[in-house]
Amino acid sequence: MEHISGGGCISRPSALHTIVMRNLLSFCFGLFSALLYLLARLVLALDRLIGRVRSLAVWEHIRHKLHAAGRYRLACALAAFVPFFLLPGALLTQPGLLVTANGRPLGLIESRDMLTTAVSEIEQSASTLSGHTYALPITLDAHPSSGTANQFLTGTELRDLLVNESGELDVLALISIDGAPAGLCRTTNDAQTLLDRVKAQYTTASDENTQFMQQVRVDRVIAETTLVSELGALYDYLSPRLDVTATRSVTYSEEIPFETVTRENDQLAQTYRETVQQGRPGEAVVTAEITTVDGQEHGRTVVERTVLSDAVTEIVEVGTRNIGIGTGEFQTPLTSYTFTSAFKWRWGRLHGGVDLAAPEGTPVYAADNGKVIFAGEGGGYGWYVILDHCNGFKTLYAHNTALLVSVGDVVDKGARIALSGNTGNSTGPHLHFEVMVNDEKVDPQQYVSIS
Repeated sequence: MEHISGGGCISRPSALHTIVMRNLLSFCFGLFSALLYLLARLVLALDRLIGRVRSLAVWEHIRHKLHAAGRYRLACALAAFVPFFLLPGALLTQPGLLVTANGRPLGLIESRDMLTTAVSEIEQSASTLSGHTYALPITLDAHPSSGTANQFLTGTELRDLLVNESGELDVLALISIDGAPAGLCRTTNDAQTLLDRVKAQYTTASDENTQFMQQVRVDRVIAETTLVSELGALYDYLSPRLDVTATRSVTYSEEIPFETVTRENDQLAQTYRETVQQGRPGEAVVTAEITTVDGQEHGRTVVERTVLSDAVTEIVEVGTRNIGIGTGEFQTPLTSYTFTSAFKWRWGRLHGGVDLAAPEGTPVYAADNGKVIFAGEGGGYGWYVILDHCNGFKTLYAHNTALLVSVGDVVDKGARIALSGNTGNSTGPHLHFEVMVNDEKVDPQQYVSIS
């Protein structure tokens, strides 16, 4: 009983599915039948409409008219040809002149002036470049004619035809330098290639703005083909006459020099010199724009500069305590004087110094740092002092009335060392001043300004 009941439960869904499918098919078939019916009605209505239009009397009237027109085909053709073909053609043509060269037609032109202008331009250009008067070697004529606008020659086309007809002329490329003709090439490409070759000998791939310093032009001109230059010879002619300028950008490392600072120490002797801080150069990366003329640098402009490391200042400590070493620069030993005698030969012997007249007791100053190696009386000098400046120089101060230093003293430049007087072989109060270099007397005026 349980098995039969289970079988009844499985059969119910199959029956429901069958019912649904039947209803769906019925609906679709009904919809399709309705659409076929509407289409049939539309076709029948269109057929009735066409039948009614064809039955109109106007179609019979048109048929009779066309049949009648067929009897007058020529008249109809003329009626159509005149307004649609003949009249527009007459309006599009225009009168002109047919140019002939040696009897052969070249083309239509608008006026005789156009021919005259073209011939004049050709002959003038050829004459200028050849150096003699040139005339076209062809017979030209012009006869009245007509044609459409697109059949007429332009000025350029007429010129090119005449050049071609001449048999000895061509449109060539003229290279000129600063307005003066330099040479003729077959084509502008040949001329430009030649000029680029001149530039190439002074430039590199990294160069920019390459150009000639001179004004160089390439123009198309009409000339005799026999005047065309051989490219190698023309290159040899142009190369020394053209200067090439160019710019290039370069990047390089640059050393930054260090400064040296001297630090003075008056507690240390003049001979002391010690580097307390070693200098070290810095480094920078520089981008610059270089201008060249014929490959040689002519100018440089720094565009950017980046410092990689700063320079380190060198510090040198030097002693300034005077130990008798002179500076090498002398001052006048008197502040007030009258210059009375120079370094020269006089009275049969050399006067080895200069005489500076001054009243007795006038202070005498050391001309430079030095050591006193003599201070006393002797010979014709009277009371005098000799300073050794420890650098190859010595100075002597004579005829003093008093000495203010002793042997062994170290004196500073400008220090008082004596009082002037009239001792020794003297004809009046004055200071006799000498300068010796390596113990040889020299003219003091070479080292001291005395006036």
